[in-house]
Amino acid sequence: MTKPDNASPVAPSASRNARRQSLKSIRWKAARPMLFAAVLISVLYLALAALVIAVDPHNVYRWGAEPRIEAGDTPRDLVIDWIDVAAKDPSYNTFLVGSSITAMYTPEYMREILGPDTNAANLSYGGPRPIDRDLVLDRLVDNPAVKRVILTYDWTYMEGADVANRGFPTFLYDDDITNDLRMVNPPTIRRTFDILRGKTTYSNPDDAGYDAYIENMYARFQSPPELSRIKRMVERNRTGITQSSGKTCDSFTALNEQLIPDLQKLSARGAQVDILFPIVSYAFYYVRRNDISPTLLDEQMVARRCLVNAVADLPNVSIFALDNDPTVAGDLANYREVGHIYNPAILRRFMMAIKNGSDRVTRENIAEYEEEIRTAVKDYDPNRDYTDLRLVVPDL
Repeated sequence: MTKPDNASPVAPSASRNARRQSLKSIRWKAARPMLFAAVLISVLYLALAALVIAVDPHNVYRWGAEPRIEAGDTPRDLVIDWIDVAAKDPSYNTFLVGSSITAMYTPEYMREILGPDTNAANLSYGGPRPIDRDLVLDRLVDNPAVKRVILTYDWTYMEGADVANRGFPTFLYDDDITNDLRMVNPPTIRRTFDILRGKTTYSNPDDAGYDAYIENMYARFQSPPELSRIKRMVERNRTGITQSSGKTCDSFTALNEQLIPDLQKLSARGAQVDILFPIVSYAFYYVRRNDISPTLLDEQMVARRCLVNAVADLPNVSIFALDNDPTVAGDLANYREVGHIYNPAILRRFMMAIKNGSDRVTRENIAEYEEEIRTAVKDYDPNRDYTDLRLVVPDL
């Protein structure tokens, strides 16, 4: 049987094209809602970004509402979003730039000890690292109202100058404006609308929660099983505790490239800088050598010596330490964790040292101080009873 003369050889192709067009139409109809949603989300995001940047709830620009931290508040870890809010506030003349070991100091407490002319802000937050610490200090260097900076010289200065706290919003404080779009998140959006409603003062709602956290932390640390675990770790890590790291002052890039230049600038401006060697226990060097460095003790002592010698000739810069006192660093009853002091008397003694100029570490006594720490850690007996020793804290 032959094909009809009018049979079209392209009919199958036309049919396929028709099917393709039909599929495209179906796909486009299915995709339109998703594309519309994507466009709507993009427009909404850009609108929110424009609103956030215009209102400037973090006070990172030269415009905006210029919000403030509530007078007397201690924002603690929340302060990482408010660095510019506090550092640019001309009403503050004293800043505590610390870590979790100094988060408990309230502005009222510092004012009580340091004097009525002290208007303090506590910029302490957990786990500072060189990059974010440098960003904070840079803002204080640029603030002409700053008269005093209290600074902790944490073990993290052993890390490289390019290391940042993973939770710190460095994008808020760098020079790349495109990074600022990352601030458009639910907390910042809420702050923006709070400001638009007239609430320009920030406050920290977790004071009671923080106090409960500290008390629970202390109770857990002081439990017999935990103290026994700490003592076992001390004995297990005693071999090699005095091992040399081979580090020199050139090894600490964060110290040389970031901290010392900031200290020089503050000193040249006439600001008083008080530096605290963190009040860690002797057990700290045993317990943390596994996760920080096996030569933690040596690295800390070298890094401290390097700082002392580097700033020895800078006017208005003082360094303080309490951990060469066995009643402070040897007695675990003073701690809520091997690296976090709890005893209120010791916390007060540190502030009193700043006021009175006691417990200073200088170029003249750094060798003696270093030897005292090295010997005390090497010979540390976690079972020693310190109840017969009385910690003397000077009066106001």
